[in-house]
Amino acid sequence: MSLSRRTFLRGMTGALLVPALSGCAGQERENGGNSLNIYSWADYLHPDTIPEFEKRTATRVVYDTFASNEALLAKLQAGACDYDIVVPTGYMLRQLVKLGLLQELDHEKIPNLKNVMKRFQNPAHDPGLKYSVPYTWGTTGIGYNTAAMQRILTPSSTDMAIGFLTELKTPADWDVYWDERLRGRITLLDDSRETIGFALKRRGHSFNTTDESVIRKATNDLKEQKPLTMCYSSDQVITQLVSGDCWLALVYSGDAYQARRENPDISYAIPVSGCSIWMDSLCIPKSAPHPEKAYEWINYILEPGVGAGIANFTRYATPNALAMPLVKDELRQDKVLYPNESVLSRCEEIGDVGKAVFIYDRMWTELKCS
Repeated sequence: MSLSRRTFLRGMTGALLVPALSGCAGQERENGGNSLNIYSWADYLHPDTIPEFEKRTATRVVYDTFASNEALLAKLQAGACDYDIVVPTGYMLRQLVKLGLLQELDHEKIPNLKNVMKRFQNPAHDPGLKYSVPYTWGTTGIGYNTAAMQRILTPSSTDMAIGFLTELKTPADWDVYWDERLRGRITLLDDSRETIGFALKRRGHSFNTTDESVIRKATNDLKEQKPLTMCYSSDQVITQLVSGDCWLALVYSGDAYQARRENPDISYAIPVSGCSIWMDSLCIPKSAPHPEKAYEWINYILEPGVGAGIANFTRYATPNALAMPLVKDELRQDKVLYPNESVLSRCEEIGDVGKAVFIYDRMWTELKCS
């Protein structure tokens, strides 16, 4: 059974994974000079990535995982000071920079940085890649079970109205999450910005809306939708899609593709009205005990063969131009996994909303407790 990007490595590299602890006292991570401590998402590497790096560099790698950007922030704010690499998403990277938790990068120590695609060299969340190096990117859209859709849907004007492409019986837009026929078979991400964000997008607003009344309406929509939802989960999405328990999921693009690897009935769609687009990046915390090893890791990940291996295994899009020719044809030519510019123009990066983050946090708590 497959696990999501957020949980896979707990099982894959059991000898390497150590439970995350707060602060610096009593930690079991490595502190020797030939050590590298990584804090990242799970299911985010090829199985050979760490062993090969350890072999080449005589380095002991310890890989801890987090389930959300907010968990990463909480860990660092709580005083975790022995991580050499962290992997935040764009909007969280901005917050980490504002809080002074990341080192500025010395680009001369990353010669393979030249391999990054031009379009990712000057992202809005980190102009000039001052603090980060692009790792993967993707979208958050509609994961669905095609066999289930064939069984429950019949072509009608109603289907069109609630968000289906009738001829294909394919979810077309966000309204599908409010379809009563899918009651108890829907999962949404356990992520305030993604989940409230898609409800905002459904109403024609930005993922980065700061107007409290608009965010309130989107939250109320989600409260109405909640009885249809089996759970809010970021860790078990692949498992639920593969098993058939879930027929419709708000899901990261790579997770949907990994689910399809084990269940061919799983498909992924970018909503007609657009969705979120994100990029996860490699960063070095200011408190990193082994910064030189961190630079070695970053430069290693940017090697074409390493980057392509990760992309082929995880099904997440690579920002590495030299890795692209080594990515499997079936993935590289997939216009949903690697959307063209006309599709990307409808997508939006989740950004830093300043003090409005407290509104999102409050609304999220209300939704989860409703």
